[in-house]
Amino acid sequence: MLVLLVLVLVYHIIIRNGEPINLRNIHEFSREIKQDELQNKVLKKENLLKGVKPIMSANNNIINVKSNVNDVKTIVGVVKTIVNDVPTHVNDSKINVKDVKTRVIDAKTNMNNVQTKAKPQKSNFNIDPPQKYICAIPEGRLGNEMYIFASAYGTARRHGVKLIMNNVAHLKEAFNIDGAYETDWEKCAKVPVIHEEACCRVSKNIFNVSADPTVLVRGYMQSYKYFYQYRAEVRKYLTFKDSVLDEAKDKLRKLLSQRYQGHVVDKRTFIGVHVRRGDYLNAPKIKYGYKVAPKEYLYSAQEYMQKKYSNITYVVCSNDLAWTNKVFKNQHDVITVPMGPAHVDLALLSLMDHMIMTVGTYGFWASWMANGTVTYYKDFTSPGSEFSKGFDKGYLDTFPESWIGL
Repeated sequence: MLVLLVLVLVYHIIIRNGEPINLRNIHEFSREIKQDELQNKVLKKENLLKGVKPIMSANNNIINVKSNVNDVKTIVGVVKTIVNDVPTHVNDSKINVKDVKTRVIDAKTNMNNVQTKAKPQKSNFNIDPPQKYICAIPEGRLGNEMYIFASAYGTARRHGVKLIMNNVAHLKEAFNIDGAYETDWEKCAKVPVIHEEACCRVSKNIFNVSADPTVLVRGYMQSYKYFYQYRAEVRKYLTFKDSVLDEAKDKLRKLLSQRYQGHVVDKRTFIGVHVRRGDYLNAPKIKYGYKVAPKEYLYSAQEYMQKKYSNITYVVCSNDLAWTNKVFKNQHDVITVPMGPAHVDLALLSLMDHMIMTVGTYGFWASWMANGTVTYYKDFTSPGSEFSKGFDKGYLDTFPESWIGL
């Protein structure tokens, strides 16, 4: 209706040189406009299907809202000026000029709103930055693989990125490790490689690696400090699968039954003993600086435990059973475990209350999983050897402070 009034004013005041406006003129002009509006509805429906939103003037000219808003504002301004000049002394059949003027001002305000809405808006669409990763390849025997996983996982968590691993068959066979890492190795195919500075102490270049860009960490990474901050999560992922744990429990139950002939063993304190020898006695290993624990260490560790606990049963796992049988042959409460799959025997040792370890990563993980009192052989490297150079002074990066070196 407002548009009708404006156009009538323009028509009569400009074209007819100020001829008085009467209602008949308006009705006639309204019929013309209604016909135009009907045609406009048809065109609008057709154009909407094409994604176009036109508005029609009285003479059927299409005005694009985005491109011609300023033109419409100009027209409104002209009409407003004309209305100000229209004589206010008109009879009852005339249009109320004050009302028209108010509506014209309202129209201008509405057009300003249209112009504001028509302005292009800035996009709120943000492109996520590329995901960064720590990549790792578990290698070696089971104890080494566990170290690489735990240390790489802790490093990834510390820097707020995800872990990608390859070669995880052994770990998956033993542990509930799913969810700790991703397997899309293509993301690690051509990335910078960060090598550790030493095997058995914290390497700053790995501990502080930024993962910007994605990097592959290589090395043994045999320090609990890499993952200590996230040790609860590491324990969760390194829980044994039910099938493995059931096999270990069954093996232990049979050994106890044979030794104690059905007597109650619930109140006994179980202390695991892991003795690593085997390849540590090879000439190249000895030359490099490896040492094995003597029997005197084992007796000293037993003495330490017996001062703290009572009703002890020692459960011994070793890769040199002939030697351990000689060491413990006169002790009734010592059970030697026949060698089985590495992950099953490790699960068996994890059931112990406390641990006596000698050397090696397997013994470390058995002790860490038992999570009780732990003793270790503290002179396991030859002074000044290449092997000894891989550790920090006092082995503080290797053994938790609560463990007892004998």
